[in-house]
Amino acid sequence: MKTFGTQYLIALLILSAITADAENAQRNYPSIFQAWNGTENQKDMDELHRLAQHDLAFAHPYTLLRIAWNISEGQPYSGLATDLNSDQLDTARQRKRELLALNPNLLLLVEIRYRDARYVSRRNETDVNNWWEVGYFQPDSPYWLKDSEGKPVIGWGEDTNGDEKIDENDAVLGYLIDFTNPDMQNLMVKQAVALDTSGLFDGIMLDWWNEDYATSPIAVDDWSATILTREAESAARLSILRKIRAAVSEDFLILVNANMRQIPKSASYVNGLFMECYKTEYNRGYTLEQVLRMEETLLWAEQYLREPRINCLEGWRVVTDYMGDLGTRVKERNSEENQQWMRMITTLSLTHSDGYVLFGDDNAIPVSDHLHNWYDFWDADLGQPIQERAIAYQGIQGLFIREFAKGWAVYNRNGAPQTVTFDVPVTSISTNKRQLHHEILNFDGEIFLKIFND
Repeated sequence: MKTFGTQYLIALLILSAITADAENAQRNYPSIFQAWNGTENQKDMDELHRLAQHDLAFAHPYTLLRIAWNISEGQPYSGLATDLNSDQLDTARQRKRELLALNPNLLLLVEIRYRDARYVSRRNETDVNNWWEVGYFQPDSPYWLKDSEGKPVIGWGEDTNGDEKIDENDAVLGYLIDFTNPDMQNLMVKQAVALDTSGLFDGIMLDWWNEDYATSPIAVDDWSATILTREAESAARLSILRKIRAAVSEDFLILVNANMRQIPKSASYVNGLFMECYKTEYNRGYTLEQVLRMEETLLWAEQYLREPRINCLEGWRVVTDYMGDLGTRVKERNSEENQQWMRMITTLSLTHSDGYVLFGDDNAIPVSDHLHNWYDFWDADLGQPIQERAIAYQGIQGLFIREFAKGWAVYNRNGAPQTVTFDVPVTSISTNKRQLHHEILNFDGEIFLKIFND
């Protein structure tokens, strides 16, 4: 059994009254999560209430609870920080109290960066406006991964000029980190322990989780050769998981972004997959092959990952205007086509998992990723599931139904419209029709609510 210091015990006492209700509560479905960035169509609602609509969120600790890593002008590199800013603890505790009062089921996870991060060269460090705007590590840190010429390597970015490549002329979002370095791994462990012992956060999120191939390209537009091998990356990831699991409490959650891939080597350490469902063309929806892979991976994760499981399925919308502004983005998300894809992704999650779901922007567009609208469809209250996952409706291939305490979720990828029939009239959330028979299009889904007599 692990023991923790005085700071952890004090935090537990402060938060005990709040979390008691949360522990006894049961979240209802659908359960929506927030990946880094929030909604854009609720300008009349303050940020706290918009966040609290979600049942799980991961981001930087300051985004979630207004508390940052403990950096200073003398040590401004957040990658080296191994504790939270103690001056902001009271603010963070108050914000958590407010969030849990709005949603006692909300889980808060902090991303720990290990694969790539912000890099600022020594020459450019002198030009930053504020000392905290430096890179994740110092420019000459051994934690940066270098190419054959000893130069840091672009790990990810946004194609802001639309030339279908990412270089210094675009928005470079991260340079590669050498996460095979044991000292760098130990920094991650210390950060995870700090989050755990603070009593503020429920776990961590690790991006770019992959057991199938290496993710350290020599050039970000050419992944045919990588700096690290698949074997080196896989060994390093497993080392990170083992070290963190050995240092944190049993109920500390670990979520990893494996997209639509299964991760059997990591399964016993990980509570959930962030299934960021990539598609190759931003102006099109998903193919049947991609949808089938979503189902297969989600069902696998629901069976084999560590309990409690927190699988998070995210679908991306169809984009028409690549450079669209805020108003355009909000409008496009509400198009008939995107509303249908949103219903499909939501009901796929409901019928195939006990997890969380999100429908947001395609990462291709040059704005912050994972921005989304809040849909009225998500306000439906199905209660708890009372039926097993992935049940075919009347044996029809590709048509799934799952009963909940207050209704049903139905998901169709049969290849043709299908009609479902109930014993008594039920109400469709998207059409508001109350009837026995309801048609559902291919690549669509619906939530139906039971009618309860007063």
